[in-house]
Parts: sequence; C-alpha cells; structure tokens
Amino acid sequence: MRRVLVYFHEKYMAPSGGPSGYLYNLKNYLAASKGEPENAASGAPGEPEIVFLNDKEFRSRFSFLARKAVHRVFSSGGSLSGTGKRIESIFYNSEQDGRYALDGFDAVHFHSTADMFSQKKTLENYKGKVILTSHTPKAPHREWIEDMESPDVVEREKALFERTIAFDEYAFSRADYVIFPCKEAEEPYFHTWEDYPKYRDEKKTLYLPTGCPICEPKKMRAEIRAGLGISDERFVISFVGRHNRVKGYDRLIEVFGKLENVTVICCGKEGLISAPVSKNWIEIGWTDDPFSYVNASDLFILPNRETYFDLALLETLSFGKVSLLSETGGNKLFSGMEDIGIYSFETEDEAADIIRSVMNEDPSERKIKEERQVLLHQEKYSMEKFCEGYREILRKVCGK
Repeated sequence: MRRVLVYFHEKYMAPSGGPSGYLYNLKNYLAASKGEPENAASGAPGEPEIVFLNDKEFRSRFSFLARKAVHRVFSSGGSLSGTGKRIESIFYNSEQDGRYALDGFDAVHFHSTADMFSQKKTLENYKGKVILTSHTPKAPHREWIEDMESPDVVEREKALFERTIAFDEYAFSRADYVIFPCKEAEEPYFHTWEDYPKYRDEKKTLYLPTGCPICEPKKMRAEIRAGLGISDERFVISFVGRHNRVKGYDRLIEVFGKLENVTVICCGKEGLISAPVSKNWIEIGWTDDPFSYVNASDLFILPNRETYFDLALLETLSFGKVSLLSETGGNKLFSGMEDIGIYSFETEDEAADIIRSVMNEDPSERKIKEERQVLLHQEKYSMEKFCEGYREILRKVCGK
C-alpha cells in the first residue's frame, strides 16, 4: 500500500484558521468516516494510506517557532535577541534538529515552506514525491514580517525575517507538486513575490478546493445579542480574523465610518491597528465559537486586501449568512453569486453601498439566500467533497 505522510504535527492541529484548522478537519473526518486510528486513515483497498505526523520525540516545529518569535516582537516592541539568534542558528547555520526519516513514505505533504526548508538535508536523498500547500494569504516570506511596522522593532530582527525568502525559493523549486485551493488563490503570490513566476511550474500546480464540516453555533442569536446589549432590530456586521492590513481590518474601519445605524462585532486577535472608539464597535477577542457571533449578525464581511482561500467563509456557508467579500484572490471564486447572498466589492464606498442595500432588504429574502448557501456548501465544500478530491490527487501523485 502506498503511504503518504502529512508533515504537520498533530499536536498543532486545532479548530482554527490556516493549516491547523485545515488538517484538524481532514484528520478528524478521515478517522470518523473510516473508523481508523486517529494518526492514520486508509481509504478503499489500493488507495494511499494517509499518516499524520505524531512522534513524541520529534522536536521540529519551525514555522510555529518563527511565528511565536514574530508575535513576541510585536507585543514587546523590542529585540528578540535570544529567540532571534536561535532561529538564525536553525535556519541559516544548518542546525536542523529533528530530521525525520521519510524513506518509509511514497510521498510527503508539507504545509509550510518553513517546515519543508527544515527538512532540506533529509530531502536531498528522498526518492518519493514532495507535495507543498503553503496556505498563506501572500508569499510566505512576506507573511512572516507583515506586521513588523512598529518603529520599536529593531532592524536586525527585521533583516532576519526578510531572509526567510530562502524558505519559499527552496520549497517551491523542490516540490514535485504544489496544491492551491483554486487558481484565484495564487493571485497574492504574484502580487507579493516578484520572482514567483520563476518558481512556479504549471505542470506541477494542482487545485483542490478546501472543505469544512458543518459548523453549528453554540449559542442562539437572541442570547448573543442580549449579552452584548444589541436589540434584535439592529443591523449587525460580523468580522472574524486577525486585526491587520492583509485581513482588511483597516478597510472595515473605513467602511464602518461611512455607515449609520450599524453595529460591528469583531472576533480575533487584536493587532497594531487600533479599533474605533464607539459603542457600536464590539471587540470579542479570540474565541473558540466565532460561529455564534457570525450567526447573531445580519452580514458577514471579508474585507481582505489579499486572500488565499478563507476557511471562515466556508464555515459561514455551512450554516448560511449573507456575506460581503473583497474582490481579491480566492474570494473571486464566489463572484457573481448575489442570488445566494454573496456580494463582492472593490472599494470601501462600494462596500458601504452594498451594505445599505442589504439593510433595506426584507429579512425573509435574506433567509432564502442563506438557505441556498447551505446547499452550495453541501454540493462543493463539504468534507466529503474535499476528501474525495484529496484522495484523487494522492492517487495521481503516488500512482496506482
């Protein structure tokens, strides 16, 4: 039987965004649907066995170490001399601890360019197929430093993370196959990485739309609104995501300033951009139940400046909510779907106009559109559809 290693430690899988949530959903769905052990999922006879990284002695966690370092720079406003030196030692002085034995697998699927770079030595003699899914809403090396805008961040630390372009150059050139959720999701890479066309190969680029399970809000709309002091008649906009420019948090603030008689609920980690001081702007912070807040709203907004393929949108589709998306990246796959309550905008003025139009719409009409979204999720973005597509790709990669 062919064996495929998903190179992402299961202890980092969680119901969140990015690869953590993507693989959390995949692992749990395969285990539940096939009755297999949680760290492996074999399909029908002859199909590749999918193995999830689960080794208590394995210490490689490079992408998480780097992210943690960056976020500590943001929060402390100072130098990360100790952590910075350690990252520099790992990535640039070839101290790649935790080298993993890949020879027992016919293919290995990496979910960050940093993790793939960390196994550069091992991959020198690896004979199997190498798959990459990068997940980031811009070129990964730009993702590392996207919030390094504080004047307190020392230049040495900025320079260190600028050098992570080496991760991307290596990973995109070494991979035998690169999986994107759709062609539109590549758009941010062309925008944010001048040399991306040099490392892109049409013949090894594959597309697999992401899926997600049906998401059920834990609390009713009335309970959330009552707890936040919002009347049932009030028009509410919800936002889920990091509070930074790439997620369009600043664009949302500008749209809010153009509207009257609306309340905005924001879920997600706060960043360098300050929230408006207004009783009609409510910050929830990080939550393991963003669905309840989205369900309590009248419109869900994704104002991203760059978009890969937002899992939060698919989760929202699964229970249905009128949505407003910026016309960028993976969001473009949903253009022209106004009949099911998915609207697109290019400018903040256009976004405000669309919101006013939705506000004037009969709530019963919005409900009908939201029910159609649930059907769209079932037809194209369910876990069943996603796993069917993934297995098909693995058959192609590994051969019969």
